[in-house]
Amino acid sequence: MNRDFFRPLLILSLAAILVGLIAMIIPQWENDVFPIRKMHWFSKLFESRSQGDSLNVAIETIEHIPSALDPFLMRLGSLPVLSGQTGLVENQLGARSRKLRIAYFSDSTIEGDLITAPLRYEFQKVYGGTGVGMMPITSIVSGFRQTIRHNFSKNWESISFMSPVNKNLSLGITGYTFIPRPYYSVTTKVEKADTLAIADSLLTELVADSTEVKPSTQRHYVDHNAWVEYKAVDISGGAGSFANIRLFYSNASDSSKVYVSYESSASQSYHLSSRQGVQVLDISPGSPVKSVRLEFLRDDPIHVYGVSFDAPKGVYVDNFPIRGYSGMYFSRIHENVLRDFQSYLEYDLIVLQYGENVSNPANRDYSNYKNAMIRTVEHIHKSMPKVPVLIVSAHDRSIKEGGSYKTSPDIPILVKTQAELARETDSAFFNLFDAMGGYNSMQGLVQQKPPLASSDYTHFNRRGADWVAKLLLNFLTGDA
Repeated sequence: MNRDFFRPLLILSLAAILVGLIAMIIPQWENDVFPIRKMHWFSKLFESRSQGDSLNVAIETIEHIPSALDPFLMRLGSLPVLSGQTGLVENQLGARSRKLRIAYFSDSTIEGDLITAPLRYEFQKVYGGTGVGMMPITSIVSGFRQTIRHNFSKNWESISFMSPVNKNLSLGITGYTFIPRPYYSVTTKVEKADTLAIADSLLTELVADSTEVKPSTQRHYVDHNAWVEYKAVDISGGAGSFANIRLFYSNASDSSKVYVSYESSASQSYHLSSRQGVQVLDISPGSPVKSVRLEFLRDDPIHVYGVSFDAPKGVYVDNFPIRGYSGMYFSRIHENVLRDFQSYLEYDLIVLQYGENVSNPANRDYSNYKNAMIRTVEHIHKSMPKVPVLIVSAHDRSIKEGGSYKTSPDIPILVKTQAELARETDSAFFNLFDAMGGYNSMQGLVQQKPPLASSDYTHFNRRGADWVAKLLLNFLTGDA
């Protein structure tokens, strides 16, 4: 062999080996400025490329972890049962509670009150309760939700976990903060899609191309105040009227007001408190009403968090979806704000159902995600002491390969990581991937008649969400 060729080749090979060895030694370092991920050069060289082999290694029975739910179950068992009903769990203490509340955080999986509405209905059927719980001021899926009618003006600034601006501003319990403005903004762009909707390589390419389009934002000024209107719906998981209504807000001035009208009657004004922290205003009517409208001055930049529809008794399941959100960086709801909301709403369980928006078919290591989610759970524990947390795993999601749909090969690895997250944070864990049937179960849900999931092989439809709610209810009550 030519010496001029051999010598550079030898040097290059030795250099590659040396870099590989160094990469194995350098520890992983989590930080917000320049995170360092563990590199596995040599292991990747010998990794099997067979999807079936990698899945067989990754798929294992990951048991549910219910033990952390004990405080929740004791609380549930202490609720009085409606006449003619049987309690979902046994009353072990003989004590009596009046109310139980669940905060259910997720991504587009629960948009439109999916999963949470049937769960709310099953609880309220046995233990009572009137209302859908906390509602945001605006929603991108207000027309899709059936358990309440929700309309609002355009001139609200909506800030969420997904907003790149105002990161020092605390979000509310809904994952949003809403600010009335004398204008509304229209942004012309092709937004990065919710990864839950990415089902094959073609769509992935289209999304990658779309992100190259530069956004253009225009402001349109208005001469009316910002408003929001809610109407009751007598449907399973909803309510036929509103009896107890509370407004949550902060950052009001001495001159801040809200104008409230019931069933299109003349509005009445309420002064808002300028005290620090989350404030609550009881705007309950003298007798139940079927609609309520709130109006805020367009030039008063107060922080409005939402409106709660509930009652002193029964069970409430609050629906908190953020499209595209991963569950990480939950500290954007500041500790003092979470603590304030807990003092008013007294949650008995926090549910975190995330994962699909970090899912990547090529990924085999979710340790960075786990570390970030550990910080999320620790933040909740610190802000809301003694409130149990339930981690609901990622569900099955299919990708298109060779003309057919199969489970994305990273999903079992992601589920295993989430189980580790639950164990390391003393959280409960519900393995939804396993409960729905495991590998290729999404394919079956899409193809059965009638289908339980959408043709994107990722989202449950309304019928499928009802089915998932039953699986979750069985787990919560010890029947899984």
